[in-house]
Amino acid sequence: MPEVKRPLSLIKPTAETLFHIDFDWWQENDSNWRIFLYEFLCPDHQAYFKDKADTIKIDAVDPETAEVKQVDGLLFELMNHCAKQEGFISANIPIIAKVLRTFLSNGNQPLSAGALAEIVNRPAATVLATLSGPQVFKGIRQYHK
Repeated sequence: MPEVKRPLSLIKPTAETLFHIDFDWWQENDSNWRIFLYEFLCPDHQAYFKDKADTIKIDAVDPETAEVKQVDGLLFELMNHCAKQEGFISANIPIIAKVLRTFLSNGNQPLSAGALAEIVNRPAATVLATLSGPQVFKGIRQYHK
C-alpha cells in the first residue's frame, strides 16, 4: 500500500521550517498589497511609480538561465534596488516588519524560522509561533516546493 502523505499544513512547524512571502496568497487576500509595498520604495522609485498604472511589467533577465521574463516592475525595483539600501531594515520595527523586509531584501529566498530568529534578534520559538499561527501576516507563509 502506498504511503499517504499529509498536507504540509498539517505538519507541525519547527525551527527548520522554511518561510517566504507568498505573493499569490497576498494578492488574493489583500487588495491593498501594492499600496503597502509602494511605501517601501526609495524616493526615486516612489516618484517613478506614483502616476503609473497598478501593474507595470518590465523585462528582467534571469541570472541563472539568461532568460528574459516579464515581471512586476514595482516588486522588481523594490527587491533589487530599494530593499538593498542602507537602513531598509531598522532595529526598531516590529517582528513582522523585520521579517517582511528581510524577505524583500534577500529576493524572497526561503528562510527557516531559526535563521529568521537570528536576523530579527528574537527567540526562534517566538518567530515560529508568530509565523505559523492561524493568522497570515503580509503573505508570510510556509514555503512549499
